[in-house]
Amino acid sequence: TAVLGVVSVTLIGTISIPHWTAIFYVCPLISILYIDLLGVLQFSGVAINAVSYVALSMSIGLLVDFLLHILLRYFESTKTTREEKVKDTLRTMGSSILIGGVSTFLGVIPLAFSTSEIFTTIFITFMGLVTLGIGHGLILIPVLLSLVGTTESIVDPSMIEAVPVKGQPMIREMALEEGESAVPVAVEKW
Repeated sequence: TAVLGVVSVTLIGTISIPHWTAIFYVCPLISILYIDLLGVLQFSGVAINAVSYVALSMSIGLLVDFLLHILLRYFESTKTTREEKVKDTLRTMGSSILIGGVSTFLGVIPLAFSTSEIFTTIFITFMGLVTLGIGHGLILIPVLLSLVGTTESIVDPSMIEAVPVKGQPMIREMALEEGESAVPVAVEKW
């Protein structure tokens, strides 16, 4: 079931990220994360049983969030060098990944105080999942992408609107009746 889960996530991730190199990141990194999570469970003294297996199976779907958001943003970046693309990715998506991981961690903290072995197992699994997911998503993947990532983008740069600078008025064309010419108007300050 674990292999099927990793293969399924890889196929869906490859479809979600329309760049042919995505498969070279998704499959190995999900596999590495899964193996790392097995190591965390072993290190914590959690035996592989029905409860830990269900928690591990659920973790495949959650681990993919940490990876695919970073990968998709990297492939969408229109910067020209790997380093610039990684900086752009971490600047725009890094805080979201961190906040998502922290909120998941905060959501399972009550399980740490449970006397039930089932809840303790789930807590340990999710603690490892969040720690490894954030570590791989914000450290390992950016390093790999800065070393061997593509410089291509899946987004056409000519289709991107100018990003407003904080504090500067945004200029948009005012919608007018048919036949009238559009007039740029300062709409709002960001």
